[in-house]
Amino acid sequence: MDRVNRIIIDPEFEGYLHKIDIAEEGRLFCSHHFDHLLSTARLTWIYLLEGGSPYISREIAYAAGFLHDIGRWREYRDGGDHADYSAELAKPLLRKSGFSEAESGLIIKAIKQHRDSYDPEIHRSPLSLALNRADKHSRLCFTCNAREVCNKLNKQPHKCRLEY
Repeated sequence: MDRVNRIIIDPEFEGYLHKIDIAEEGRLFCSHHFDHLLSTARLTWIYLLEGGSPYISREIAYAAGFLHDIGRWREYRDGGDHADYSAELAKPLLRKSGFSEAESGLIIKAIKQHRDSYDPEIHRSPLSLALNRADKHSRLCFTCNAREVCNKLNKQPHKCRLEY
């Protein structure tokens, strides 16, 4: 996991997280802090293992999870799709961290395809599918204070509400 560690200590990566923190300050809904990225990375790896895709390494799964939302700040600032921004910002980080062109291509494709709005007619790799699912499942909607006003709650796979 040396290459993933290089990503998370990279000043550019840290800078993107800081920009997200600033953009989401006071945000009522889900945030995109490091804990969301870590949860997404872990779940991506688990879903790949469960789905029988052992040819995708843990390091690739974690890199995709950590990088999938790093363009959120640009979406807040400029509009557009954070998945495209994240893929663009991930390229130099992957290169600096030592991922090959083939590995980077797989990760970039997964980042671009991690949203439900991605065209379902276009083939998604097992990594893309696992990342999409992990991104959704990484949210603990049933514990969220904003669930009564969230427009994404009904789209979440674990929208249950705890009864007290």
